[in-house]
Amino acid sequence: MQEVGVDIRDQSSDLLTARLLAQADWVITLCDHADEHCPVIPAGTQHLHWGLPDPGGAELAGVDELEPFRRTRQQVFALIKQWLMEQELKSVCGVGFTHKDVELSRETAYRGFMQLQKIQLRHRLFEGGWSDTFQRELLVRHPAVMVLLYDPEQDAVVLVEQFRVGALSDSPDEHRGPWLLEMVAGIVEPGESVEDVAKRESLEEAGCEVLALEKITQVLTSPGGSNETITLFCGRVDSSNVGGIHGLVEEHENICVRVLSYTVALQAMEAGIIRDATSTIALQWLQLNRNELRQRWC
Repeated sequence: MQEVGVDIRDQSSDLLTARLLAQADWVITLCDHADEHCPVIPAGTQHLHWGLPDPGGAELAGVDELEPFRRTRQQVFALIKQWLMEQELKSVCGVGFTHKDVELSRETAYRGFMQLQKIQLRHRLFEGGWSDTFQRELLVRHPAVMVLLYDPEQDAVVLVEQFRVGALSDSPDEHRGPWLLEMVAGIVEPGESVEDVAKRESLEEAGCEVLALEKITQVLTSPGGSNETITLFCGRVDSSNVGGIHGLVEEHENICVRVLSYTVALQAMEAGIIRDATSTIALQWLQLNRNELRQRWC
């Protein structure tokens, strides 16, 4: 904590008592097992659980022993910053609706590579009362992960080019075909963590071993009609011997790996060559955080 100017020498871990719980407005549990083993939270107390791995139990082979603690420090900082912002927004908006303010029923209209649901629903209104019941179609997708692979030594990013059916157009532009230049991406399989997916897909799609991971954010890609969430990471890699054709044949993947300098990657984004939303978000994040990232990773 001293590295970021916070002195905790006089701080200590104290026993969580029933009295302290009764006085609390919020209780936020952090360790990955805390949600199961912490005391019962009083009914009037709001509770959040951030299931972060215990840095004290991290594997340290070839890694600075403080690195897991630095990573956890950054994660906690980002989560607190987001939580404080949410509280401020709720106080400004004065509402704070939740899932409890929606009544719905679902039926599956189609099930294939993706699933389409028909949903009958009504929800609470800002002015009070409830809406009429209406229907929406929802495209149901598994959560996914995308990784911006960044080499801080070469100041370069590793992107992949591949066919995307969603980029097909009824009015084809010969200069903008359905092959996109984008980040490594993959679906979260049952039992996998988002970090596991980031590392697996980086190897499968780009032949890159991820040396460090930094979470950027988690986004809803098209909440007007899909439940898809994508967790975005920046991954530290060595791009010196990266390239070639990758992907799994059984998944019909044909992926060409491209290494671009940081400057060229930004130019490609500004020119519309990089045109998917998530890669744009990640590159703009890199613009804001590149200097600090290079100080830590170089």
